[in-house]
Amino acid sequence: MKQKIISLKSRYRENPGWHWLLATIFFFPILPEYVSPFILFIGFIVFKLQWRREGKKAKVGTLGKIMIGFMTLALVSVLWSDTKFSSLATALLWWGMFLVEVMIYNLARTRRKIDRILSTMVVSGAINGFVGAIQIVTYTLYRFDYIPKNLVFVTPFYRNLDKAVYEILPFEISTSMWTSRASGFFSNPNLLATYMIIVFPISIYLFLNAKTKRTKIAYFIFNVLISVGISSTMTRAGCFIAIFGWVFMFVFLAKKYAKPMLQILVPTVCVIIPSILTRYGIIFKTVGEVSGSGSGGAEAKKSSAAHFQIWESLIDYLTNHIRAFFIGHGFGVESTGQVLLNEYGLNKPHAHNFILETWMELGIIGVVLLFVVLFCTFGKMLEINANNGKKFTLVFCVLTSMATYLIFGLTDYIFNSPKQIILLFILLGLAQAISYCYEKTVITDSHTLREVAVRDIENTIHQK
Repeated sequence: MKQKIISLKSRYRENPGWHWLLATIFFFPILPEYVSPFILFIGFIVFKLQWRREGKKAKVGTLGKIMIGFMTLALVSVLWSDTKFSSLATALLWWGMFLVEVMIYNLARTRRKIDRILSTMVVSGAINGFVGAIQIVTYTLYRFDYIPKNLVFVTPFYRNLDKAVYEILPFEISTSMWTSRASGFFSNPNLLATYMIIVFPISIYLFLNAKTKRTKIAYFIFNVLISVGISSTMTRAGCFIAIFGWVFMFVFLAKKYAKPMLQILVPTVCVIIPSILTRYGIIFKTVGEVSGSGSGGAEAKKSSAAHFQIWESLIDYLTNHIRAFFIGHGFGVESTGQVLLNEYGLNKPHAHNFILETWMELGIIGVVLLFVVLFCTFGKMLEINANNGKKFTLVFCVLTSMATYLIFGLTDYIFNSPKQIILLFILLGLAQAISYCYEKTVITDSHTLREVAVRDIENTIHQK
């Protein structure tokens, strides 16, 4: 034991920034929202001191430069924002979360380190899934009078601490805390679902490429726990997207990985389908409080109708207000909530759609900048010559994570908290790191774009 501690200290001294990066990625989804960012800030300071000592300069990469342009617009939008404090705080939060992208791009310069980051994300996700499972199971047992209320595992996990902290703050923080839908270590079921959706495809990649029977079993268990975590949130979009993600991956990976993919399907279907049925009131009808579904799924239907009402209202507003159309009302969701309440009588905090929300905050200019970042991210991944099984599954599963994350963002706002915002920067950092580590054809013109497209199609056919 003593020798292991000495070895650990030695490895830490050799590369302290790397160990802080892993700690940040592991603990960020587990610690409270008001603690996690400080882990990142401390880790970045350690990283910068290490880089300065080694005479290196931290690089941000192509994606980082484009993102800096988007975040600069967010910061400048404070000038015309009617909610200046909210805009400034949100913009600074994005600049803070950007640091993890810089750390990943500079520190994860080997394939082994990329896998280490991915496995750290999956383990953290599995822990959240395990906690979510306990939360929803104990609540269900309580609702059916099998256990007393004091034995229900509190959800969100930091509920009581959150209340105490938010009461001390000089400004009001509004947060909905469900008791009937699990949140894990997150403050909201949808926030937990966001993380679970991202790590679900990554856990499949690690399962498919496990080198030993022991690690294969471990990643299978982690995938089960992540599936349970998705199910425990009772988030309809999250459940449907997780199943879609599996189907999408199966179509492209079936030829080489049909058996392990089907092994993954069993727990995915067994725990996620009942969640969907419960949310719509098809099962557990008599105790609607278990899922928050209401009798016969009335709450779920009402929620869908409210989403459409929000989207229609915001599209109407944007098409009738020139300034908002082009430059928005300023960064941060507070202004969107005010427009919905004052103009349309809807007491909703945000657009429940990351495109519309960005449009409301930064106008069409902000939407274009954000999409440039996203398109370049997908381009970075497609440039890679994924000509063998492991590379193909890595690129494909990370792309699936990014895609499902964004698809989920079409029905809920995915940049609503530090724990959600950092996920975007982790994925951007991974895209740059993977692009650095693997052979690629850089897309510079229509010729190279065509070359990359043909090669990717050939690689896909070969895998199938």
